[in-house]
Formats: sequence, structure tokens, C-alpha cells
Amino acid sequence: MPAQADLPQATTDDYVWEIIDKPVYPNWGENCSSEDERIYQDCLDKSLMIYNQRLIKKWGLSEYISRKINKTIIKVPNHGLIILMDDFAEGEKELRYVYLLDHYDADNNWLYLSGQIYETNNTVLIDLDSGFKQEFEGSHLTFSPDMTYAATVKVEFPEEEVIIWKKDKYGSYQYDKNNMDYGNFRQHFKFYDSRKYSPMPYSAKLEWVTNNSLLVDFYFNMNEHDTIAYRVRFNYVKTEPTSDWQMIPIK
Repeated sequence: MPAQADLPQATTDDYVWEIIDKPVYPNWGENCSSEDERIYQDCLDKSLMIYNQRLIKKWGLSEYISRKINKTIIKVPNHGLIILMDDFAEGEKELRYVYLLDHYDADNNWLYLSGQIYETNNTVLIDLDSGFKQEFEGSHLTFSPDMTYAATVKVEFPEEEVIIWKKDKYGSYQYDKNNMDYGNFRQHFKFYDSRKYSPMPYSAKLEWVTNNSLLVDFYFNMNEHDTIAYRVRFNYVKTEPTSDWQMIPIK
């Protein structure tokens, strides 16, 4: 392995720029600031409730979802209520695990929620027809065309990670162990000097090309208010049903 100074670095022609998608972490409590803990928490509660209520109205899901202080209540026809409770981390007075509505898949009647605490972002999937519910580690949950696999990304400074899941015989998804080369994964970020302007990706995008091929893009912006960002791309492929997933950096 050559010395760090000898490793190749991206040139101007290597950068691919795209319009920035929504950020990984919505800044729902950006206007809350107070030295009084009660005032601060009350502001966060109200901000979160408004954030969720706006999306409920936008998606026309008031019949199914209601957002109250500290909890999200979801009604599934012919099933019991699903109640997701916000909660403080054990031993903490300020770090709260909160549930934000993420997006709604009207074609499948699937609701996605984001469970967030500090720099942790998980995804809860709820089928509003069947009542199926599963929480996935990571964000940007997406499924292969045949639904055999799912994928998420973890964006937690100073590391990023891609997680691939496989459906089991009961219909739930389990972590699919693989043999990905994390040395080359980290080196691909260094090739673009991705930490120079931003310590962590602003956004990410996952796209299944086939049932056995997944493109993962991480986006870094140069300045806080930029509307474009450069991507760092990876392709995850499984050459045979019994083979491990392989990670291929794409320049």
C-alpha cells in the first residue's frame, strides 16, 4: 500500500454534480432555543407535532394517522392501533428518540417513518393495509424489484455504512451478512476528499438497478446553502444467489 500522500486524488473531471435531494436529517426544531429546559422541550414537542401534522394533511392520511404530543397513533383497518412513542435516551434529559413522518408510498399504501436521536436515523415501515411493521437500522429504505432484498444507509459521523437486508420465510427482513471491502469503501470517500468541506453527507440516494445490483450515492455540498452537491457512488452486486455482495467504487 503506497503512502497516504501517494494515493490518487480526484481531479475536476472526476466530480459529478447533481441537484441536492432532501437532507438526511430534517431540521424540524431549528427555531427552538432556550436555556430553560422546559421551554426548550415544549418548543421541540410543538415543532415536531406541526412537522408531522403538515405531512398527514398533505398526504390525506388524517383518517389513519394522528400526531399528539410525544406520540404518533396509526390506525390500521381491521387491526389494532399502532402507537409509536417518543422517548428520552436512558439517563438523558435532552437526547430524545423521536418519530418523524418520512414519506408515503400511495401505490402500496406503505408509510415510512424516521426514528431519530442525535446522529442516529432508523426507518420504520408500516403497511397500512396489513398492519405489518418493521424497524430498519439506517435511512433511505428501498427494496429490490422482487422484494427479496432491502437496503438502507447509516450516516453517522465520522462513518457511513450501507446495510443490505434479506427477506426471511416469515416476511421480515434480516441483516444479510456479506464480505464488503470497507478499506476500499473508506478510500473512495478519501479520493474525493469528502471531509474537506462537509464532515458528513448532506443526502443519499439508493437505486436498485436489478434484483442483484444496487447503486448507492452519497452527496456532499461545498457550502451550507448550496443547491447542488457532488456524489460519491458505489455499486453493490451479487453475481450468484449464493455469493456474497461485492462493493465496487464507481468514479
